Amino acid sequence: MQIDEKWYKLFEKLYGKKFNRLLTVGTADIGYTNYDIRKLDEIRPYVEEGFPQNEFYISLYSYKTEDKLSRWNAIDLEQYEKYANKNCLLFRFKQNTDIIQEETSYLDDIEKFMFIRRSINLGCNKNIVQDCNKVYNFFKTHFNIKGTMMFNGFDECLLYYYTDEIALNNPSLTYYNIPALLKQKLDIPTLLYENIEPFAQLVPLPGTQNSNSRLYTQLFHPDFDYEHVMSNSQEKFLDESHLSPIEKSKELEQFIKDIDDEIDNTKTIKFNFNEIWEKIN
Repeated sequence: MQIDEKWYKLFEKLYGKKFNRLLTVGTADIGYTNYDIRKLDEIRPYVEEGFPQNEFYISLYSYKTEDKLSRWNAIDLEQYEKYANKNCLLFRFKQNTDIIQEETSYLDDIEKFMFIRRSINLGCNKNIVQDCNKVYNFFKTHFNIKGTMMFNGFDECLLYYYTDEIALNNPSLTYYNIPALLKQKLDIPTLLYENIEPFAQLVPLPGTQNSNSRLYTQLFHPDFDYEHVMSNSQEKFLDESHLSPIEKSKELEQFIKDIDDEIDNTKTIKFNFNEIWEKIN
C-alpha cells in the first residue's frame, strides 16, 4: 500500500537523496529485518510492500562509509560514532507504558488496541507532549532555533535539531551529556538518554503506523494542545503547514562545542557544566 506522496518529500528534506542508513521493518510480534539503503528511492518499495502491517524505523544518522551497515556488529559502537555524519541532535521523550503492558497482557488484539487508544485519548501521553514543548521553547529562546517535533503514535515524542557537521573530541559523551544536563536543569522526567547510544539510534519513519495504536508518526507544533497532537496522529496525510523550516543555529553549535571542551578539560567523569549553563541563561 502506498503512503501519502508528500511524506517522500519530507524524507528528502530530512535525509537527503543519497545516504547510507539502515531501514528496519517489522513488528515486535513477528520480528524485525534490517535493510541497507543508499538512496531515497530505495525506501519506497519496502514501504509499499510492508505498509501498514509493519513498523518502519530508519537510522538517525547517515554513515560515511561504503560498508553495509547490516553487517556491522551491533555491540561494536565505536564504528557508529566514527562514521556517523554528526549533523543532528535528537531529544526523545518517553512515556512509561508498564501499566498498559500489564493491563493488556491477557487481552486479545482488538481489546488491546481499544485499551491503548482509550488510554491515549484519556491523556496518558500528556507529560511527554508538555516536556517536548518545554525543551522546544527553551531552545527557541536561548539558541534562536525552532526544532522539528514528532509524535510516534504510541508513547514517544521526538524533537530534532539540525546542525552543520561538528568535529568533536568526545562525540558520544557530548551527545549523552546534553540531554542529561537538560533533564537536570529543566526538570524534565520523561527526557530519555540513559542506555541510548547516540550514534546508533533508529527513529520511526514519519507517516508510518505504530502497531500498538494504529496511529501515525506525525509532525506537530508547540502551539498544539494535547488533543490536537493525538487527533493529528490519526491522519495518514502530511499537512505541510505543520513542517517548520529546517533551521540551524551558530549558538547551538557553540553550546555543543563548549560541552565537548568541558569534557576534554575534565580529568574525572564528574563533569561540571554549571558555567556553560549560566552563560546561556
